[in-house]
Amino acid sequence: MAPVPAPTLDDLGIQGCLALAALLMAQHKRIPVAPTRRHSLAMLHALREQGIIEAPWPDARWELDPTAEETPIEQIQWRYAWKDYLRPGLLQALEDFLEEVPHDNYGLASRIRLWHELAASEAERFFESQLARHHFETSWASDLAFVVRDSRQVLPIAQWRYCCWAATRYGASLAQQLRSTETGVIREGIYTELRKRAQRLANGDWSNCAFVPFQPTPESAASRLFASKLTRLGAAFWTLPYEPESLLIARAFTPMTPAE
Repeated sequence: MAPVPAPTLDDLGIQGCLALAALLMAQHKRIPVAPTRRHSLAMLHALREQGIIEAPWPDARWELDPTAEETPIEQIQWRYAWKDYLRPGLLQALEDFLEEVPHDNYGLASRIRLWHELAASEAERFFESQLARHHFETSWASDLAFVVRDSRQVLPIAQWRYCCWAATRYGASLAQQLRSTETGVIREGIYTELRKRAQRLANGDWSNCAFVPFQPTPESAASRLFASKLTRLGAAFWTLPYEPESLLIARAFTPMTPAE
């Protein structure tokens, strides 16, 4: 039995509205839906389960369907199925909804949960790029999720990016020392180094260990919308820890910026 879509944006909820806005923005801007393909698939799957879109789950494509749309970067097929809202003007309505989410306890908790997910995804994407640069398996980037989960303190995305950079460089040095194909040893070495770097940063042992992107506007639609519409973080999306205090500081001192 097909799921019954939510009748209003309020019923779709903050997470659902962000996911749908990210999907529509990705189609319009030719950018990724979310930082990683896995995150994009998860967002589309959630919209599918809510009856907002149709998708060939668990596959990424229908065999033959000329009416299907396709995310421009991930190339995941989907069809819009929400009859309560016409497609024209919907992205603007979703952006307006995200801007107006209250900063009450529920609103702050929802923002922190989404920021945590996006932070882990952004760091994983950067980790993938570093692994590829050194000719390691990009699938090793999934190890970062365990380090983020077990970290005792919340680190900004820029510090997680530093940890990924330093750990991958350590792995490259280890690979040169071994002069072999012991990929399991190298992967474990990178994972251990990730944990060590994160712990040292959390303890305050090092300063100025953060990699902020040269272009502060996030590449993915989900992160852009979060940083510019759901919050007033802007470039602080990368440099502040994902905590309620960060959101309140940004709300008080940072002007709203458009989702480019």
